[in-house]
Amino acid sequence: MASIPQDLRPKAYASLELLLYVIHATRTLVQADLESIAIYLCVAEATMRPVLADPARVRELSTTDRAPEEWRGSITMLQVADRLEIPRETVRRKVKQLIERGLLYADDRGRIRSTPNFDNPAVAPAVDDVHDAVRRYRERLARYDIDC
Repeated sequence: MASIPQDLRPKAYASLELLLYVIHATRTLVQADLESIAIYLCVAEATMRPVLADPARVRELSTTDRAPEEWRGSITMLQVADRLEIPRETVRRKVKQLIERGLLYADDRGRIRSTPNFDNPAVAPAVDDVHDAVRRYRERLARYDIDC
Protein backbone atom coordinates (compact mmCIF):
# COMPACT_ATOMS: atom_id res chain seq x y z
CA MET A 1 0.00 0.00 0.00
CA ALA A 2 1.35 3.44 -0.93
CA SER A 3 2.07 6.01 1.72
CA ILE A 4 0.37 9.42 1.53
CA PRO A 5 1.12 12.62 3.43
CA GLN A 6 -0.51 12.55 6.84
CA ASP A 7 -2.41 15.78 6.22
CA LEU A 8 -3.71 14.88 2.74
CA ARG A 9 -6.99 13.21 3.74
CA PRO A 10 -8.13 15.88 6.26
CA LYS A 11 -7.18 18.66 3.83
CA ALA A 12 -9.05 16.95 0.99
CA TYR A 13 -12.19 16.43 3.04
CA ALA A 14 -12.17 19.93 4.53
CA SER A 15 -11.61 21.45 1.08
CA LEU A 16 -14.48 19.49 -0.46
CA GLU A 17 -16.78 20.47 2.38
CA LEU A 18 -15.83 24.15 1.97
CA LEU A 19 -16.36 24.04 -1.79
CA LEU A 20 -19.82 22.51 -1.37
CA TYR A 21 -20.80 25.20 1.15
CA VAL A 22 -19.64 27.95 -1.24
CA ILE A 23 -21.61 26.39 -4.10
CA HIS A 24 -24.71 26.06 -1.92
CA ALA A 25 -24.51 29.65 -0.63
CA THR A 26 -24.00 30.99 -4.16
CA ARG A 27 -26.81 28.86 -5.52
CA THR A 28 -29.23 30.48 -3.03
CA LEU A 29 -28.35 33.86 -4.57
CA VAL A 30 -27.93 32.97 -8.23
CA GLN A 31 -30.45 30.11 -8.46
CA ALA A 32 -28.77 28.59 -11.50
CA ASP A 33 -26.89 25.55 -12.72
CA LEU A 34 -23.28 24.86 -11.71
CA GLU A 35 -21.71 26.35 -14.85
CA SER A 36 -23.66 29.56 -14.36
CA ILE A 37 -22.62 29.67 -10.71
CA ALA A 38 -18.96 29.23 -11.69
CA ILE A 39 -19.29 32.00 -14.28
CA TYR A 40 -21.01 34.30 -11.79
CA LEU A 41 -18.28 33.69 -9.17
CA CYS A 42 -15.53 34.26 -11.75
CA VAL A 43 -17.05 37.58 -12.86
CA ALA A 44 -17.81 38.69 -9.28
CA GLU A 45 -14.21 38.00 -8.24
CA ALA A 46 -12.86 39.97 -11.21
CA THR A 47 -15.27 42.82 -10.42
CA MET A 48 -14.26 43.03 -6.75
CA ARG A 49 -10.51 42.38 -7.14
CA PRO A 50 -9.41 46.02 -7.68
CA VAL A 51 -11.40 47.23 -4.67
CA LEU A 52 -10.11 44.49 -2.37
CA ALA A 53 -6.51 45.05 -3.49
CA ASP A 54 -6.48 48.35 -1.59
CA PRO A 55 -7.23 48.10 2.17
CA ALA A 56 -7.91 51.84 2.30
CA ARG A 57 -10.67 51.43 -0.28
CA VAL A 58 -12.17 48.53 1.65
CA ARG A 59 -12.29 50.65 4.80
CA GLU A 60 -13.73 53.60 2.88
CA LEU A 61 -16.51 51.41 1.45
CA SER A 62 -17.20 49.46 4.63
CA THR A 63 -20.73 50.82 5.03
CA THR A 64 -21.51 51.74 1.42
CA ASP A 65 -23.49 49.32 -0.73
CA ARG A 66 -21.79 50.33 -4.03
CA ALA A 67 -18.20 50.88 -5.01
CA PRO A 68 -17.60 53.64 -7.57
CA GLU A 69 -17.65 52.19 -11.09
CA GLU A 70 -14.09 53.37 -11.73
CA TRP A 71 -12.86 51.22 -8.82
CA ARG A 72 -14.61 48.07 -10.03
CA GLY A 73 -12.94 45.53 -12.27
CA SER A 74 -14.26 43.59 -15.24
CA ILE A 75 -13.46 40.53 -17.33
CA THR A 76 -14.03 39.45 -20.92
CA MET A 77 -16.07 36.40 -21.83
CA LEU A 78 -12.92 34.89 -23.39
CA GLN A 79 -11.08 35.32 -20.09
CA VAL A 80 -13.96 33.66 -18.24
CA ALA A 81 -13.92 30.75 -20.70
CA ASP A 82 -10.16 30.37 -20.37
CA ARG A 83 -10.13 30.64 -16.59
CA LEU A 84 -12.94 28.11 -16.10
CA GLU A 85 -12.06 25.93 -19.10
CA ILE A 86 -15.64 26.13 -20.32
CA PRO A 87 -16.41 26.43 -24.05
CA ARG A 88 -16.73 30.03 -25.22
CA GLU A 89 -20.21 29.48 -26.64
CA THR A 90 -21.40 28.09 -23.30
CA VAL A 91 -19.96 31.13 -21.50
CA ARG A 92 -21.58 33.50 -24.02
CA ARG A 93 -24.97 31.83 -23.65
CA LYS A 94 -24.88 31.67 -19.85
CA VAL A 95 -23.54 35.22 -19.48
CA LYS A 96 -26.45 36.37 -21.65
CA GLN A 97 -28.87 34.58 -19.31
CA LEU A 98 -27.21 36.07 -16.21
CA ILE A 99 -27.41 39.54 -17.79
CA GLU A 100 -31.11 39.02 -18.57
CA ARG A 101 -31.65 38.08 -14.92
CA GLY A 102 -29.86 41.24 -13.76
CA LEU A 103 -26.95 39.43 -12.08
CA LEU A 104 -24.28 40.58 -14.55
CA TYR A 105 -23.96 43.42 -17.04
CA ALA A 106 -21.68 44.33 -19.91
CA ASP A 107 -19.91 47.68 -19.79
CA ASP A 108 -19.50 49.97 -22.79
CA ARG A 109 -16.43 47.98 -23.95
CA GLY A 110 -18.27 44.64 -23.76
CA ARG A 111 -16.45 43.54 -20.61
CA ILE A 112 -18.54 41.77 -17.98
CA ARG A 113 -19.14 42.89 -14.40
CA SER A 114 -21.29 41.65 -11.57
CA THR A 115 -24.24 43.86 -10.74
CA PRO A 116 -23.78 45.72 -7.46
CA ASN A 117 -25.93 43.73 -5.05
CA PHE A 118 -24.80 44.35 -1.48
CA ASP A 119 -28.14 46.08 -0.88
CA ASN A 120 -29.94 42.81 -1.74
CA PRO A 121 -31.24 41.35 1.57
CA ALA A 122 -30.20 37.84 0.48
CA VAL A 123 -26.52 38.77 0.05
CA ALA A 124 -25.53 39.23 3.71
CA PRO A 125 -26.83 35.81 4.84
CA ALA A 126 -25.11 34.10 1.88
CA VAL A 127 -21.82 35.85 2.65
CA ASP A 128 -22.21 34.95 6.33
CA ASP A 129 -22.80 31.30 5.34
CA VAL A 130 -19.56 31.26 3.34
CA HIS A 131 -17.68 32.98 6.16
CA ASP A 132 -18.99 30.35 8.61
CA ALA A 133 -17.89 27.61 6.20
CA VAL A 134 -14.37 29.07 6.09
CA ARG A 135 -14.33 29.18 9.91
CA ARG A 136 -15.41 25.51 10.05
CA TYR A 137 -12.73 24.65 7.47
CA ARG A 138 -10.05 26.24 9.63
CA GLU A 139 -11.40 24.58 12.80
CA ARG A 140 -11.52 21.16 11.12
CA LEU A 141 -7.89 21.42 10.03
CA ALA A 142 -6.82 22.78 13.43
CA ARG A 143 -8.18 19.58 15.03
CA TYR A 144 -5.50 17.74 13.05
CA ASP A 145 -2.79 20.33 13.85
CA ILE A 146 -2.79 21.55 10.26
CA ASP A 147 -2.10 25.25 9.77
CA CYS A 148 -4.17 27.26 7.32
